[in-house]
Amino acid sequence: MPATTKATTALVRSLIASARVRVFAKSTCPYCSQAEMALKKHGIEFALLNIDLRKENDGSKIQASLLELTSQRTVPNVFVNGHHLGGCDDTLAALADGSFKKRLEGPPGEFAPVADHDSASETESSASAAKASI
Repeated sequence: MPATTKATTALVRSLIASARVRVFAKSTCPYCSQAEMALKKHGIEFALLNIDLRKENDGSKIQASLLELTSQRTVPNVFVNGHHLGGCDDTLAALADGSFKKRLEGPPGEFAPVADHDSASETESSASAAKASI
């Protein structure tokens, strides 16, 4: 995995902070799709970034920065209200046991989100399900 740079780490931190729920994924990853579908099923709005589709071709650098920040090498890499949640299994478990909602409603974490967010790239999409209040 490539070495991280301050610029890439700053980008990753900014992306995490720009949404209440941030999912870093790869377009071909079945675990990413499973986590995304579960979030949609639960009516949770999230910002998705498929790191393999970025026009900047910096997906491996983003993944290296995520590893450095979270000690997690794999995608999906999910953040809730500025807290690192984990991968697909962690997301499914948190949705099932109610801890996802508690994190969303609780105090902000290390990567605290900001009130408004801008799109970070063309390949980032804001995914949302029915407008359920959480």
